[in-house]
Amino acid sequence: MSITRLFKSVTKALQEKPIPPLPVSYTPEVAQKMLEMLSRHVPAQAVDYCLALWKEQPFSFKITRTRSSCFGNYTFKDGLHKITVNNDLNAYAFVITYIHEIAHQRAWLNKTRKKIEPHGAEWKKSFQQLMAPILNLSVFPETVFVPLSKYMSNPAASSVSYAPLAKALQMHELTPPSGVLLSDVADNRWFTFRNTVFQRLEKRRTRVLCMERNSRRRYTILATARVDLIEEQ
Repeated sequence: MSITRLFKSVTKALQEKPIPPLPVSYTPEVAQKMLEMLSRHVPAQAVDYCLALWKEQPFSFKITRTRSSCFGNYTFKDGLHKITVNNDLNAYAFVITYIHEIAHQRAWLNKTRKKIEPHGAEWKKSFQQLMAPILNLSVFPETVFVPLSKYMSNPAASSVSYAPLAKALQMHELTPPSGVLLSDVADNRWFTFRNTVFQRLEKRRTRVLCMERNSRRRYTILATARVDLIEEQ
Protein backbone atom coordinates (compact mmCIF):
# COMPACT_ATOMS: atom_id res chain seq x y z
CA MET A 1 0.00 0.00 0.00
CA SER A 2 1.36 3.43 -0.96
CA ILE A 3 1.94 6.12 1.67
CA THR A 4 -0.83 8.22 0.12
CA ARG A 5 -3.38 5.39 0.32
CA LEU A 6 -2.27 4.55 3.86
CA PHE A 7 -2.71 8.19 4.93
CA LYS A 8 -6.21 8.32 3.41
CA SER A 9 -7.15 5.04 5.11
CA VAL A 10 -6.01 6.22 8.55
CA THR A 11 -7.70 9.61 8.09
CA LYS A 12 -10.99 7.95 7.14
CA ALA A 13 -10.84 5.63 10.16
CA LEU A 14 -10.28 8.55 12.52
CA GLN A 15 -13.19 10.45 10.98
CA GLU A 16 -15.51 7.47 11.40
CA LYS A 17 -14.46 6.84 15.01
CA PRO A 18 -13.60 10.18 16.62
CA ILE A 19 -11.65 9.94 19.86
CA PRO A 20 -13.48 11.60 22.77
CA PRO A 21 -11.43 14.35 24.44
CA LEU A 22 -10.01 13.73 27.87
CA PRO A 23 -12.12 15.04 30.78
CA VAL A 24 -11.53 18.65 31.73
CA SER A 25 -9.52 18.86 34.95
CA TYR A 26 -10.80 20.77 37.95
CA THR A 27 -9.35 22.28 41.10
CA PRO A 28 -10.63 21.88 44.69
CA GLU A 29 -11.85 25.48 44.51
CA VAL A 30 -13.93 24.78 41.40
CA ALA A 31 -15.32 21.60 42.97
CA GLN A 32 -16.34 23.55 46.08
CA LYS A 33 -18.09 26.17 43.96
CA MET A 34 -19.91 23.42 42.07
CA LEU A 35 -21.00 21.86 45.36
CA GLU A 36 -22.34 25.20 46.59
CA MET A 37 -24.35 25.79 43.40
CA LEU A 38 -25.86 22.32 43.47
CA SER A 39 -26.70 22.63 47.17
CA ARG A 40 -28.79 25.71 46.42
CA HIS A 41 -30.71 24.20 43.51
CA VAL A 42 -31.21 20.42 43.76
CA PRO A 43 -32.90 18.29 46.46
CA ALA A 44 -30.53 17.72 49.39
CA GLN A 45 -30.57 13.94 48.91
CA ALA A 46 -29.33 14.34 45.31
CA VAL A 47 -26.47 16.82 45.85
CA ASP A 48 -23.67 14.27 46.33
CA TYR A 49 -24.78 12.23 43.33
CA CYS A 50 -25.02 15.28 41.06
CA LEU A 51 -21.55 16.38 42.13
CA ALA A 52 -20.17 12.88 41.52
CA LEU A 53 -21.51 12.94 37.95
CA TRP A 54 -19.68 16.21 37.34
CA LYS A 55 -16.44 14.84 38.81
CA GLU A 56 -16.62 11.75 36.57
CA GLN A 57 -16.77 13.85 33.39
CA PRO A 58 -16.23 17.53 34.30
CA PHE A 59 -17.95 20.22 32.26
CA SER A 60 -18.37 23.96 32.38
CA PHE A 61 -21.56 24.65 34.32
CA LYS A 62 -23.58 27.85 34.44
CA ILE A 63 -26.93 28.75 35.97
CA THR A 64 -28.59 31.20 33.60
CA ARG A 65 -31.47 33.61 33.46
CA THR A 66 -34.92 32.36 32.51
CA ARG A 67 -35.25 31.18 28.92
CA SER A 68 -38.73 30.57 27.55
CA SER A 69 -37.37 28.28 24.83
CA CYS A 70 -35.71 25.74 27.13
CA PHE A 71 -34.93 24.73 30.72
CA GLY A 72 -31.32 23.79 30.00
CA ASN A 73 -28.76 23.30 27.26
CA TYR A 74 -25.69 21.22 26.40
CA THR A 75 -23.01 22.17 23.89
CA PHE A 76 -19.60 20.84 22.90
CA LYS A 77 -17.24 23.29 21.25
CA ASP A 78 -13.47 23.59 21.02
CA GLY A 79 -13.01 20.53 23.23
CA LEU A 80 -15.17 21.93 26.04
CA HIS A 81 -18.42 20.45 27.31
CA LYS A 82 -20.78 23.15 28.57
CA ILE A 83 -24.10 22.77 30.40
CA THR A 84 -26.51 25.51 31.44
CA VAL A 85 -29.71 25.31 33.51
CA ASN A 86 -32.27 28.05 34.14
CA ASN A 87 -32.10 29.73 37.54
CA ASP A 88 -35.86 29.85 38.18
CA LEU A 89 -36.55 26.10 38.25
CA ASN A 90 -37.70 24.43 41.45
CA ALA A 91 -35.41 21.77 42.91
CA TYR A 92 -37.17 18.84 41.22
CA ALA A 93 -37.32 20.43 37.77
CA PHE A 94 -33.70 21.56 38.19
CA VAL A 95 -32.28 18.12 38.96
CA ILE A 96 -34.26 16.51 36.12
CA THR A 97 -32.95 19.14 33.70
CA TYR A 98 -29.39 18.86 35.05
CA ILE A 99 -29.30 15.10 34.45
CA HIS A 100 -31.11 15.49 31.11
CA GLU A 101 -28.22 17.66 29.91
CA ILE A 102 -25.51 15.39 31.34
CA ALA A 103 -27.16 12.55 29.39
CA HIS A 104 -26.40 14.52 26.21
CA GLN A 105 -22.74 14.71 27.23
CA ARG A 106 -22.52 10.99 28.04
CA ALA A 107 -24.33 10.03 24.84
CA TRP A 108 -21.79 12.07 22.86
CA LEU A 109 -18.79 10.63 24.72
CA ASN A 110 -20.01 7.04 24.36
CA LYS A 111 -21.30 7.18 20.80
CA THR A 112 -20.24 4.38 18.47
CA ARG A 113 -21.16 6.12 15.24
CA LYS A 114 -20.29 9.46 13.71
CA LYS A 115 -23.68 11.12 14.16
CA ILE A 116 -26.46 10.54 16.69
CA GLU A 117 -29.85 12.17 17.14
CA PRO A 118 -30.04 14.77 19.96
CA HIS A 119 -32.81 12.84 21.73
CA GLY A 120 -32.33 9.47 20.08
CA ALA A 121 -31.71 6.01 21.49
CA GLU A 122 -28.26 6.86 22.89
CA TRP A 123 -29.55 9.85 24.82
CA LYS A 124 -32.60 7.99 26.15
CA LYS A 125 -30.46 5.13 27.42
CA SER A 126 -28.00 7.51 29.09
CA PHE A 127 -30.81 9.55 30.65
CA GLN A 128 -32.50 6.45 32.07
CA GLN A 129 -29.24 5.09 33.48
CA LEU A 130 -28.25 8.40 35.05
CA MET A 131 -31.68 9.00 36.61
CA ALA A 132 -32.05 5.50 38.05
CA PRO A 133 -29.96 6.04 41.24
CA ILE A 134 -32.11 8.99 42.38
CA LEU A 135 -35.49 7.95 41.00
CA ASN A 136 -36.98 7.22 44.42
CA LEU A 137 -39.19 8.72 47.12
CA SER A 138 -36.27 9.97 49.18
CA VAL A 139 -35.49 12.51 46.44
CA PHE A 140 -38.89 13.19 44.87
CA PRO A 141 -42.28 13.56 46.58
CA GLU A 142 -44.85 11.00 45.49
CA THR A 143 -46.73 13.61 43.45
CA VAL A 144 -43.64 14.01 41.25
CA PHE A 145 -42.21 10.50 41.56
CA VAL A 146 -45.23 8.74 40.01
CA PRO A 147 -45.47 10.77 36.75
CA LEU A 148 -41.67 11.04 36.54
CA SER A 149 -41.35 7.24 36.67
CA LYS A 150 -43.83 6.90 33.82
CA TYR A 151 -42.07 9.60 31.80
CA MET A 152 -38.68 7.93 32.29
CA SER A 153 -39.94 4.68 30.76
CA ASN A 154 -39.64 6.46 27.40
CA PRO A 155 -38.33 10.01 27.96
CA ALA A 156 -39.09 12.68 25.39
CA ALA A 157 -37.03 15.72 24.46
CA SER A 158 -38.89 17.89 26.97
CA SER A 159 -40.29 16.82 30.33
CA VAL A 160 -43.10 19.37 29.99
CA SER A 161 -44.40 17.53 26.93
CA TYR A 162 -45.76 14.90 29.33
CA ALA A 163 -48.72 16.69 30.90
CA PRO A 164 -48.93 14.75 34.21
CA LEU A 165 -45.26 15.47 34.97
CA ALA A 166 -45.53 19.11 33.89
CA LYS A 167 -48.52 19.64 36.20
CA ALA A 168 -46.74 17.92 39.09
CA LEU A 169 -43.63 20.07 38.70
CA GLN A 170 -45.71 23.25 38.46
CA MET A 171 -47.14 22.48 41.91
CA HIS A 172 -43.65 23.09 43.30
CA GLU A 173 -42.76 26.23 41.34
CA LEU A 174 -40.88 28.92 43.25
CA THR A 175 -43.54 31.49 42.35
CA PRO A 176 -47.23 30.66 41.81
CA PRO A 177 -47.87 30.16 38.08
CA SER A 178 -50.17 32.62 36.35
CA GLY A 179 -52.86 31.84 33.82
CA VAL A 180 -54.34 28.43 33.04
CA LEU A 181 -53.08 25.36 31.25
CA LEU A 182 -53.97 25.32 27.57
CA SER A 183 -55.12 21.73 28.04
CA ASP A 184 -57.87 23.05 30.35
CA VAL A 185 -59.13 25.67 27.87
CA ALA A 186 -62.30 24.84 25.95
CA ASP A 187 -62.24 24.65 22.15
CA ASN A 188 -62.98 27.94 20.34
CA ARG A 189 -61.96 30.07 23.35
CA TRP A 190 -59.64 33.02 22.73
CA PHE A 191 -56.51 33.50 24.83
CA THR A 192 -53.16 35.27 24.86
CA PHE A 193 -49.83 33.47 24.76
CA ARG A 194 -46.54 35.38 24.64
CA ASN A 195 -48.38 38.63 23.91
CA THR A 196 -50.21 37.13 20.94
CA VAL A 197 -53.93 36.36 20.67
CA PHE A 198 -54.95 32.84 19.64
CA GLN A 199 -58.09 30.76 19.40
CA ARG A 200 -57.97 27.16 20.57
CA LEU A 201 -59.15 24.74 17.89
CA GLU A 202 -58.46 21.13 18.86
CA LYS A 203 -56.21 18.86 20.94
CA ARG A 204 -53.53 16.82 19.18
CA ARG A 205 -51.82 14.43 21.58
CA THR A 206 -49.33 16.59 23.53
CA ARG A 207 -50.06 19.81 21.61
CA VAL A 208 -53.08 21.94 20.74
CA LEU A 209 -53.90 23.33 17.32
CA CYS A 210 -54.54 27.08 17.58
CA MET A 211 -55.23 29.96 15.21
CA GLU A 212 -53.49 33.32 15.51
CA ARG A 213 -56.11 36.08 15.35
CA ASN A 214 -54.47 38.61 13.01
CA SER A 215 -52.85 36.36 10.41
CA ARG A 216 -55.37 33.48 10.75
CA ARG A 217 -52.39 31.15 10.59
CA ARG A 218 -52.49 27.92 12.54
CA TYR A 219 -49.89 26.78 15.04
CA THR A 220 -49.53 23.95 17.54
CA ILE A 221 -48.73 24.89 21.14
CA LEU A 222 -47.82 22.54 23.98
CA ALA A 223 -50.91 21.54 25.94
CA THR A 224 -49.00 22.27 29.16
CA ALA A 225 -48.33 25.90 28.19
CA ARG A 226 -49.88 28.51 30.49
CA VAL A 227 -52.12 31.05 28.80
CA ASP A 228 -54.37 33.94 29.79
CA LEU A 229 -58.01 33.72 28.82
CA ILE A 230 -59.72 36.63 27.09
CA GLU A 231 -63.09 37.37 28.63
CA GLU A 232 -65.93 36.76 26.22
CA GLN A 233 -68.06 39.79 25.42
